[in-house]
Amino acid sequence: MSRFGSLARACPASTSFRRVAGAGLGAALGLALSLLPETAAAHHVPGHGASEGVRSINSLGGRGGRSQSRVLLLNELVYADTGLAPNLANSTSLYGEYAPIPELSVAAQAPLLVIRDLDGSGDTGLGYGDTRLQLRITPHARKLIHRVLSTGVTVVAPTRTVKLKVDPGPTTAVSPFIVFTRTYSRHFWQLIGLSVIENRRAGTAIDVSFGAQGGSRVARDKLSLGLGMLFDLRVANFCADPQGQRTFCTTSRAGEADRPVGALRVMVLTSFAYNITPRWSIIGAIQGPISPRSDFTAAGSLGAQVFF
Repeated sequence: MSRFGSLARACPASTSFRRVAGAGLGAALGLALSLLPETAAAHHVPGHGASEGVRSINSLGGRGGRSQSRVLLLNELVYADTGLAPNLANSTSLYGEYAPIPELSVAAQAPLLVIRDLDGSGDTGLGYGDTRLQLRITPHARKLIHRVLSTGVTVVAPTRTVKLKVDPGPTTAVSPFIVFTRTYSRHFWQLIGLSVIENRRAGTAIDVSFGAQGGSRVARDKLSLGLGMLFDLRVANFCADPQGQRTFCTTSRAGEADRPVGALRVMVLTSFAYNITPRWSIIGAIQGPISPRSDFTAAGSLGAQVFF
């Protein structure tokens, strides 16, 4: 999300990890899993276990959160061993962003999705995931370098072709966001706020998320390390009845567990970025829940991007 990169019991399904992702990322997630709580009440949508907040943090990577032109090849791995659809999901996506002027950029993210069912037959599905479209505005992009404010909106289109035994059906989401980054000679801190309006057959849910991270550059400014937290709060549910009518409800929607109004999820985020050249960089992140409520057990991402 910033110029320094995205925010940021061992798994019994180690065979699944090897099949779905590389050994390096699997080992890193295994370490993260050993530090997480044993219990996690889950709300899960296949391929969406790490929340829109986490996905935004993974894909917003850039220089201070500002609008820009770049291409990002991003691999995201989500392990969810509890809930209604325990699974291991790996998404490899191509993210392209174009800024016709420094103050504005448009982007699209196209994912290839692999999901392995960890409950039952252990089937593996391969197909296209949900497409994400984004508009980002940086009002003072020509003037401010060390203080960067950006705002925008992300739209999730229901293009997913992979399905599990417990499947929520087509899912759409609209997520307005705002990002502020403050950088110094070696250190930085960053804030992100977003709201997610998610719609599917079971109803509509509204979440509000707030994240913060800080970090430093080391190794002669080549390597940047960050640590932060993300808070997701469910503020409204509109449950659908058999006729399709939606009314406000305080309980969880059908197909999700322990996500009533007021439910809070808290996640720890770690990140790194290795700047090969001013234009090329490698970014990575590991995320894990630290609250009783969560829709995933561990998640991580690894990507390479080039700026134009």
